[in-house]
This record gives sequence, structure tokens and C-alpha cells, in this order.
Amino acid sequence: MTTSKNMTINIKDFKNNDINSFKENFSYEQELNIIFPIQSIGRTNSKIEIITELRDVSFCCEKAVDYINIINFEFVTTDKYDIDFQIKCTVSNIEKLFEILNYSSKMLGYEDLDDDTRIEFLDEVLEYEDSLHKLYFTFTDLINAYWANLLDGGYWEIAGEYDSEEDFFRDTYKRHPEHRFGFWRNAKSKVYKDSIYFSTESWIIPHETNLIQALKNYSEPYAKFEINEAELVNFNGKQILLTNNIAVYFDQNKQLQNAINCSQKVLNGKLFNSVIIKENINEQNNLFAEHKKVNTRKKKRYIIDPALLSFKVSELGDLVLASYKGFNHIFFGNTSLPFEDIKELNAHLYPAFSKTQNLIEKSISNNCNWQELNDDTFEELCYDLLYCHSKFDSSTIKKMGKSKSRDGGRDIVIKSKKTPTAEPELYIFQCKFLSESTSLSAAKMGSAANVIMQYGAKGYGVFTTTVIDATLYDMLEGFKRNQGIDVSDTWSKYELARYLNRHSIIKNKYFKQEH
Repeated sequence: MTTSKNMTINIKDFKNNDINSFKENFSYEQELNIIFPIQSIGRTNSKIEIITELRDVSFCCEKAVDYINIINFEFVTTDKYDIDFQIKCTVSNIEKLFEILNYSSKMLGYEDLDDDTRIEFLDEVLEYEDSLHKLYFTFTDLINAYWANLLDGGYWEIAGEYDSEEDFFRDTYKRHPEHRFGFWRNAKSKVYKDSIYFSTESWIIPHETNLIQALKNYSEPYAKFEINEAELVNFNGKQILLTNNIAVYFDQNKQLQNAINCSQKVLNGKLFNSVIIKENINEQNNLFAEHKKVNTRKKKRYIIDPALLSFKVSELGDLVLASYKGFNHIFFGNTSLPFEDIKELNAHLYPAFSKTQNLIEKSISNNCNWQELNDDTFEELCYDLLYCHSKFDSSTIKKMGKSKSRDGGRDIVIKSKKTPTAEPELYIFQCKFLSESTSLSAAKMGSAANVIMQYGAKGYGVFTTTVIDATLYDMLEGFKRNQGIDVSDTWSKYELARYLNRHSIIKNKYFKQEH
């Protein structure tokens, strides 16, 4: 011990002390730094030895809580390899704290004890260990380190002492199902109540848990960074996440699958009354490819849907957040793309981007001068549009006479194409060439419902050179709702103009070309 403004106590050396000599060197105004060496870390390959020491140190530290005012606590690396757990505090009850420190020094093995005292201590810490998942802690770092080492090899050492490893893991995973996926729930804190699930690879944070507060509590630097929406791009067999500020490689494909399996199967239990996720994550080799739900003879297996994933990346690129069905999955240490790779990515994306931009420009750049047409030429335009449409079988199209002829409410009829899951269906279309100063209402369509019933049509559509008013849209919606009629192929002047701008072959046949 040293006598100064700050006082340091190493439990390893805290033996053969008496309370009077201790109090002579102590002042309540002093800051006290209490050191608990973690001697097993870095000195043994046995996870059992490590978790045993972490458990015992935690047990002793929690006993001291009522007699100190904590400033901070942390693991500290000393002499390059040695690990200490250090508590910086002031003291509220020196007599009680002395008893705890004296007790801790003995029980942690720094003094020889008789067998009865050692057994009594062992009974206490084993009872403590059995309750770790239920207790609330002040020094949560010790318990989180305990769980990390237990899952990272400790379980296998323990299982080796049992007659049946399979029975051991079945019982273990029944009590802690998240451990099957390598995750443990954060040690319950006396001051922080929200749930977080850690693994050696990632975190799982439920949406109801405050993300920024979680990062502040367990990874403070990241709580200060801006986290931005990111787009996922596949390039050269790799996944890349892009924001306005940074591009990073996302290499944790399998780890993300495992984390989502845990969050959905274990943490979102209501979802899995009748549905389960594949536990073998290798069965879904590429998370970002298309997948379907697969039925087996026994149970329906749930496959992760990439369309439901969204990503965010920190401004420095070293934190990735993948959101999926009520949970945030956090990954650290991602690699930013060097400038040369960014240039290659740009060269890869630009051609497709420029083409889509061109398609958008074509769709909205020009209107159609409908005054160049008349009733007959408008019906011919509609005929050509349907004739070339990928949805319909051009060999079945029929134009029912000239415009304004007695066509029975049918200007054009055509059948849809046959597909592996659907037979051809009859569609009826009416063409209304009107002035743009008016609108097309239901009253101008005649007895459309009777026409549909008379000819047994499964689809009905309208072409017009003006706008369609609400009465006609309501009528069409009624056909769909009450009779199951497909009314998706309905074209006002707006839909026609967008389509013709993208299909210049048809447009140039009926309209003067602009120069």
C-alpha cells in the first residue's frame, strides 16, 4: 500500500493486515484503486480455470459494493501480458470494506486456508454461479467475460467430464437456448436494464433497446459516430455496403445468418410456434441470393429473406448494423474499400446506372400530341401496344371492327399467355379517344359489367387519351373486389405517354418525330 492522495490496494498483497494499521494509512477523501489480478488469462489454455477465476473475483467484488462509491471499473493490461480488474472508488465504510478485502485475499488463494473454510467458500460461489443468469450486477464486465469464455471453449471442457456430451449440451441449451448460436445475454446490471446479446463475432440488440445507449454502455466510441443508411452491392463475388461517406466490405455473411437464426428462433419466440429456422447455417450458402420457403415431411423450414434486411454503416466504416425483423445485428472491424477498388466499383455500376437514368428520362421527357390521332388510329395504336405486350398472346388478338361500330362493348379482345401455373384468360379492352379537356367517367363506359359476364372475361381494361375520373376507378375496383377481374391493364393518357416514350417503335408509327 502507498500513502498518498490516491491509495492502491492489490488483493494479492493484502494479507497479514490488521484493521488498525490499515486505518492509519487511510483517509475517506482518498481515491482508492483496488486491484484484482486475473492470473489465469494469458497463462493457461484451460477455459475452466479462466471462468472459475472470473466467477470468484466477481463474487468478491460484488460483496464490496455496499461499502464503496464507484468512480469506474475496467480490465487493465499490465506488463504486456498480465490482466487486472481494477475498481476506482471512494470508501463509505472502512471497517466493512477491510473485512471484504481481507476475505477476498484469503478466498482467492493468496493465503493458506483450512479445508472447511475452502469448502464453505466453494459452496457459496457454486450457488452464486448457478444464479448468474438471474442476479443483477454492478461489475458486469466480469460476468460478460465469464460468459464469453464459457461459450468460447469452456462448455466443451466441461462436457468432456460428463458421460454423455450430447446430454450435457441438450440440458444446457434447454436452459440457455441462445448459447446454441454462441450468444449470451448481457449480465443484468443494477443500473442498465435493457437486453443485449453478445457473441465473440457480433451483438444482437432488440429494437426496443435504445441503440445509442447500448453502444454508449458497452462500446462508447461508437455512440458518438453518425450511423448512415447503406446500400448493399454485389461486386466481384463480394458484398459491399455503400453510404454517401464510405464503402466497406461486408465479410460476415455466415455470422449474420447465425445471428439472425438466433434472434428469430430464440429471441422472437412467438414467430416459431409452427416455423423453425435451419440451425445448420451452412445450408444457406449465400444470404443475398433468392431463396424460397421449403417444405419438408416433418416441419416447415424458414429461410432468411434478404428483402427484409436493411443496413447502416458508421461514418468511419468500422461498425455495420444489419436490421432484420425487430432486431439490430451489430458487427465491428469492417474494412473500407481503398480508392482503387472504389474506382473499379464505379466503373462496374455506372453503365447500368446510366441506362436506368436514360429510361427514366425517356419515360418523363415528352408528352404525346393526341390531336395527331383520331378514333380509328387511336384504336390501332392500342392494338399494336397489346400485340407487342409481353403479358398477352399476340396470336389471339382481335380488333372488333372500326371505331364506333357495333362492337358490343369490345374494341379489342386478347388472351393472356399460358404459363406453368395459369391457363390463358380472355381480356376485353375498350378504347376511348376523347378531348383532353374532359375526363373519362364510368357513365361513358356503358354496361361494362354485362359485357364481362356475357363473354366470360377474366380481365378488363380501358385505353383513353384523357384522364380517368374517380367513378371509373371505383367501378374497376369493384370488378376486381367482387368478381376477381384483373383490371391492372388500364391506361390513361399518363400511362400511355410513359409507355410510348420507352417504346419508340410504336410511338414513331403514330406521332411525328421530334427533331
